[in-house]
Amino acid sequence: MVDALRRAIGRAYSLVADNLYEPVVVKGAFRLFGGDLNALVLEQGRKAVRTADGGPVLDLPVGTGYFTMAMGRASTGLVVGADLAWGMVRHTARDARAAGIEDLVAVQADAHSLPFREAGFAAVVCSNGLQVMPGLEQNIAELTRVLRPGGTLFVSVVSVPLSTVLPDAAADHLPVLLRSGRDIAAAIGAGDLRITKIDRSRFAWLIEARKA
Repeated sequence: MVDALRRAIGRAYSLVADNLYEPVVVKGAFRLFGGDLNALVLEQGRKAVRTADGGPVLDLPVGTGYFTMAMGRASTGLVVGADLAWGMVRHTARDARAAGIEDLVAVQADAHSLPFREAGFAAVVCSNGLQVMPGLEQNIAELTRVLRPGGTLFVSVVSVPLSTVLPDAAADHLPVLLRSGRDIAAAIGAGDLRITKIDRSRFAWLIEARKA
């Protein structure tokens, strides 16, 4: 069931990659639900590049590369944008080539089983993706696995916390979008990651966590 849902999400996002995603989602929904979210995510990207200090950076999901392109321009090392949706990967790769950003690579990848070695990235960015990606704990585990010890995970996530008014047994089965930001932060900090910073902008949470 989860695999089928992931495939359906990948197909849906591929269909909207070229014409609808940026005007409707990035410049519309993100601003509506997150206020200054786009500016805050761009700042997270700049911080990820600084903390990586020339090391490789992973951005997942890459979407159309709206945020990833800025990281590619700023980084002196490799920036990898990964996404389940092939249409998003194609869009980002095309824009990176057009902009002459040689060290930005876009690849199709499933967040539940990333095709990268353990501890391969100096920083990992997950912008506005967790809320639509099934399997919160498994996604976090994979992002943690590919992050180097001492590296930082930068997360932004939109939360409409219906879970706060439901019994715990029901809340645990809700999609990530409907879980509280505190629950999401707790899931991020439950393993080898330690939360170092949490900010909010309307319904958006921006979380930084360092790997032990």
